Amino acid sequence: MSAGPDTIVAVATPRGRGAIGIIRLSGPSALAAARPLAPRLPSEPVPRYAYWSPLLDRLGRRLDEGLVLCFPPDGSVTGELVVELHSHGSPAVQALLLGALLDHDGVRLADAGEFTERAFLHGRIDLARAEAVADLIGAEGEAATRAAAAQLGGALGDAIRSVRGPLLDLQADLEALLDFPDESAEVEGGVGPRLAVARAAVASLRATAVRGRLFRHGARVVLAGPVNAGKSTLFNQLVGEERALVDPEPGTTRDVLEAPAELGGLAITWVDTAGLGPPNGRVEAMGMELTRREVKTADVVLMIVPASAPPSVREDCRRGLSGAVTLDVASKADLVAPGPGEGLAVSARTGLGLDALREHVLVLLRGTGADVAGAAVSERHAEALGRADRALRAAEAAQGPAAIELAAADVLTALEALGEITGESATPEVLQAIFRRFCIGK
Repeated sequence: MSAGPDTIVAVATPRGRGAIGIIRLSGPSALAAARPLAPRLPSEPVPRYAYWSPLLDRLGRRLDEGLVLCFPPDGSVTGELVVELHSHGSPAVQALLLGALLDHDGVRLADAGEFTERAFLHGRIDLARAEAVADLIGAEGEAATRAAAAQLGGALGDAIRSVRGPLLDLQADLEALLDFPDESAEVEGGVGPRLAVARAAVASLRATAVRGRLFRHGARVVLAGPVNAGKSTLFNQLVGEERALVDPEPGTTRDVLEAPAELGGLAITWVDTAGLGPPNGRVEAMGMELTRREVKTADVVLMIVPASAPPSVREDCRRGLSGAVTLDVASKADLVAPGPGEGLAVSARTGLGLDALREHVLVLLRGTGADVAGAAVSERHAEALGRADRALRAAEAAQGPAAIELAAADVLTALEALGEITGESATPEVLQAIFRRFCIGK
């Protein structure tokens, strides 16, 4: 995909019936293509002014009526002439209008993400902000929405530029030293501290990767523990409905049950699992194996053991869940008060400790006082930041007669890695992979 002289068009609203349907054009022929369909559109429309007009098909027959808006290149989202047709949200009407627009010479159907790609290529947004558009559209939960909105507002791009700016100055100084080695004494003494500052900033951004993953993809919280510990009853309470079968008979749950919810703005998937212990038959053994698999991929595991259970039961569970981020939970605390070190006391029957349990889960997932409106990097960003960090470490470690030359090369590598995040040095392959995530019409 690339910005060019052609004009692109696509339906910008979701498929299906609705109150409003929007068709967007971007490119030099946008106005010429739209005018035959909207006869009341003047020859020189006022930018950003909504004109009412009948909307016609390719033969000039009335299809609908609606609004037409024009945006000049210096005031449009793509940096090109943009025209929008706002009709009623009828799939049939929009298909006929789209077909009529595609009949115009130089107009073609937009590729996925091409409107946003043109905005990037024309300098309207950086690459981090372009990615935020897709994140915002796909956001599930308040935290994901606010994180995407912060990135769309430029939080991540600003953070990257605050690192790249000083590094660009350092790169210029190092290159100058290669040409004027006699002046090296004055500059060399400040290279180490300047690299350390840059590396600390990179590390701080990398530290947001886990939070960014949780914001974008949500978290899995697995309830695990011995048979008949009250996991399914607690699961139903956390989910807010009767999703899991509950019965006093041990081993009722033999499969994995999932339920989505929102907790403190985070998208959460609560996962109920089969009880761990000596299996009574092949089916229970299979259920326990599924439990172990879920534990390995969980963001947090609630180790649920009845408050009345002997310490050996808790120790056996702890060994079985080693390596997982675990919160000890003492269930059925309305029957027996847990002793010291037995975990957070909860009762699914009375509601005791459930609010505290939710709060503990949030702290484990995103820490205390985490700012959902700050920069939170994605996996792609984290990988680029990792390469920048390694390059800066190498620059700090450069020794010997060629130290300045080596450091200059490493700083350049770091700058290129950081530039991949905001787009200054992103390859066509990276751009294609990013914009392929978008829907057609965005």
